[in-house]
Amino acid sequence: MTSEQLVALLLESAEELTAEVLRQVWGTPGYDEEHMRPEDLAGKVNPNLRWVIRCLATTGPPAEPAMASAREIGHSRALQGVPVDALTHAWAAAERVVLDRLLGYADAVPVPVPLSELRRTVRRLGAVVGELTRCSVAAYRHAQQEVTAHYDQLTTDLVARLSGEQPADPETIRRRAQLVGSDPIAPHTAVAVGLPAIDEPAAYLRTQRHLLAVMAATSHGRILVGRLDEHPLILVPTPDGPDRLTSLLTGFIQDRHRPDPVVLGVSEHAAPLHAVAPACREAQLAMQVGMRLGWTDRVVRFGTVAPEALLVRNPDLADLLTDRLHELWDRPELVETIRVYLRHGMSARATARALYLHPNTVQYRLKTLRRILGRPLSDAIGLADVILALRGTDLQAAGNPDRVAGGGTGQSPGS
Repeated sequence: MTSEQLVALLLESAEELTAEVLRQVWGTPGYDEEHMRPEDLAGKVNPNLRWVIRCLATTGPPAEPAMASAREIGHSRALQGVPVDALTHAWAAAERVVLDRLLGYADAVPVPVPLSELRRTVRRLGAVVGELTRCSVAAYRHAQQEVTAHYDQLTTDLVARLSGEQPADPETIRRRAQLVGSDPIAPHTAVAVGLPAIDEPAAYLRTQRHLLAVMAATSHGRILVGRLDEHPLILVPTPDGPDRLTSLLTGFIQDRHRPDPVVLGVSEHAAPLHAVAPACREAQLAMQVGMRLGWTDRVVRFGTVAPEALLVRNPDLADLLTDRLHELWDRPELVETIRVYLRHGMSARATARALYLHPNTVQYRLKTLRRILGRPLSDAIGLADVILALRGTDLQAAGNPDRVAGGGTGQSPGS
C-alpha cells in the first residue's frame, strides 16, 4: 500500500477522526463553553485535520493553504483567550489520533502496509504537525501582541481621560473600564513615577515593569497604566486605602536589585475611577516636589508635602512669597540662620550650637532678621509666609539656583 492510498483511507475517516479529537480536547482549559461553542471547535479541527492528512503524501514544508489554515486557528484562539498550551495540546491530540489510526491500518487492511512506508509516514506526520503547530503558535503570539497593544492603548487613553481637568462622565468611564477589565467602582490610588538621575524611555519602562511586578502580586484588580505630563501614572485598586500600597512601594524602594533611582508620588486619597482625577494630580504634585527637592529613592505621600505642592501648582504665589524676602537673598548668612532657627524649634541656643557660632552672633543675626521682616521671631504662625518662601526657594533651585541663598538643603525649614 502506498502513502497516497493511506492518505485516501484517512481522508475517508476524517469525520470520525475529528470526533475523536473533539472528545480528547473539549472540556480542557480554554476549550469550553466559556470560550467557544463545540460546533465552532469542530469547524476548525476538521479542515486542519484534513490538511495534516493531505500533507502526509508530500515532501518538504506543508503546503501554503495548510500553513494559512494553521495561522488562522492560532489567530482565532488568541482572540478567544484560549491558553497557548491548550492550542499546542489540541495539535498534539490531532497527531495522536491520526497516528493511532495509521498503526491500526498496518494490520487491518487487506494488504499490510510495508514497514518502511509506515515509518516514513509516521515521521512525516510528526514533521507536518510540528511545523503547523509552530505556525499556529507564531500567529497566536502575533495576535496576542496586537491585542495587548490595543488594550494598552485603551488603558492609556482611559488614564488620560481620568487624569484630565474636565470632570469624567461616570457612564463613559464605566464602559471604557469594562473594556479593559477594570472595576470602575473600586477605589484607586494614583502613583506617579519620576526618575531623578535619568530621563530616558527605556529607563521608565524598566522601572515600570519592576513596579507592576511588585504591585500585581497583591493587587485586587486590573492595574491601569498611562502617562501624565510625560511621566508614568499608575492607578492601583486599593479597597483598603493607600496605606498598604505605600508600604509595598517602600519595600520596592529598598530593593537593591531595583534598576534605577526613583521618586514615587502617591495620592493621599483613593477614589472610584470617575472621581480619581484629584488623586492623579496629588500623585503628580507629590512626585514633582520630590524631584525638585532633589530627593531620590523615596516614596512621597501627597499629605506630607501639601504646602510644597501648593507652591508647585501656583508658581505665581511662590514668586510673590520669595519676592517679599528680597532683602534677605543678598545676606546668605541670615538665610542660613533663619533656616536653622526654624529647624531647631526657634531656639537661639540650639541655633548657635548647630551653626558653631557664639550665642551673641546668633542673637545679633536674629535681631537683624526681626528688623528686616518687621515682626517678632517667636511665633511660628506669624512666620508661615517666611517658611513657605524658604520652601519656595528650595523648589526653584533646579531652575534658578541663584535664588537659593544660605545653604538650602532640600529639608523642610521646620524639620
